[in-house]
Amino acid sequence: MPRQPELSDTMDVNGSSTVQAGVRDVGRLGLRMAWGLLRGRGRLDGGSVMCAWAREMMARAPEATGLRIAVPGFSIDLVGDRRRSEQILSGRPGEEYGAGRLKVQAMSFLAPNALTIADGELWRSLRPFNEQALGTGGAHPYAQVFLDGVRRSFARPVSDRDDVQSAMAGAMTSVVLGEPEDEDARQAARDVTALFGVVQNPVRRKLLGRFYRGRRTRLYALLRRRWRDANARQPTVLGMAPRDVRTKAEDSLLEQIPHWMFTFTGSGTDLLTRTLAMVTARSDVRRRVIEECAAAGPLDRAETVQRRLDFTRACVLETGRLFPPVTRTFHHPKEKVGGPEVAHYFPLLQRDDALGDTVHSFRPERWLAPELDEAARASNLFLRGPRACPGKDLILFVCTAAVARQVGELALMERASRLSRDPLPVSFPEREARFTAPEASR
Repeated sequence: MPRQPELSDTMDVNGSSTVQAGVRDVGRLGLRMAWGLLRGRGRLDGGSVMCAWAREMMARAPEATGLRIAVPGFSIDLVGDRRRSEQILSGRPGEEYGAGRLKVQAMSFLAPNALTIADGELWRSLRPFNEQALGTGGAHPYAQVFLDGVRRSFARPVSDRDDVQSAMAGAMTSVVLGEPEDEDARQAARDVTALFGVVQNPVRRKLLGRFYRGRRTRLYALLRRRWRDANARQPTVLGMAPRDVRTKAEDSLLEQIPHWMFTFTGSGTDLLTRTLAMVTARSDVRRRVIEECAAAGPLDRAETVQRRLDFTRACVLETGRLFPPVTRTFHHPKEKVGGPEVAHYFPLLQRDDALGDTVHSFRPERWLAPELDEAARASNLFLRGPRACPGKDLILFVCTAAVARQVGELALMERASRLSRDPLPVSFPEREARFTAPEASR
């Protein structure tokens, strides 16, 4: 007898149903991962294995919009329908859905009032603050100063992700803290990277969290000093902070800053590294970026980066669609106390074959068309609606400027890469991010 699909309880108040995945199903996923690792001789496209397994599970019941993964001690609802995901993400935080409990527990170690986990009134009070400081919705008023810092940090060719992260840390101190050559600022970059390592690792957080309290105290002491010294004329994001809240709820406002900082050395580093890998792996794309940079005008002017590097920017967006640096987010339905978390796994939603024949292909030009295609519209690189990343425009500007500097001016090249061919893997092959440059650029 064929196995009948098992439908769980509804996922939420809108009646969306899920297919149940139990211990045996999860065990099969584990075996597939192990076989993929063995067959790939240590290289595993885990995202592809995960997506294929989830789609096969949900195919048991065509009407299902998700997958409930339930094993002893753990239960989670994986959203499998893009429209359902967009519906959840489009709501204001705290109305139907709040931040996931595990996400709240993790981020609270460093910043319990961070916007990324805020709900309700706290979110409504913090969102405008973040938007004004980060220049959401357009060119940042201090874009030229920030560009100068980015160009200084990326003045030499990078060779791997570590180099990119080091350069991004320098750019971050220029943008967020000012005085990039100041040792306190460099120490803050190291502290925030180490602290987010604890935030993202529950085992380390539980066993070793107390040993990081000194770093946390040191980081906030520096942020408090820079915050109080900042003024409207200082060309940093702290200098852009709204004046009317400078003395109100200072601790809550300070807790927004570590996330800004880590965007540079975390997800921003991954996005830039992967973009450089994609651009340099394809000779036609690399040539077009170089040609665009040569024709655009002075690359040390913010206006050039903002208005005349459309293809270079499209390469960043397309890389983020294919290989999002943040692959998942979690929410909790407010009406279900003690119920399972709701998880959005972006590769599952963005790499669906139903989105078109080029969904697994690197096509920057899709972002230049008068109307975005289905694959581009499915991208959750910066989320959207009320939950959209307030630093989207700023980090996109930084990454575009860095690609122009490294490829357009320093003629960065890849060493050897599997990324030159379509279709592309779902998981980014980290070993492929290796670069070189002509001797004259060194």
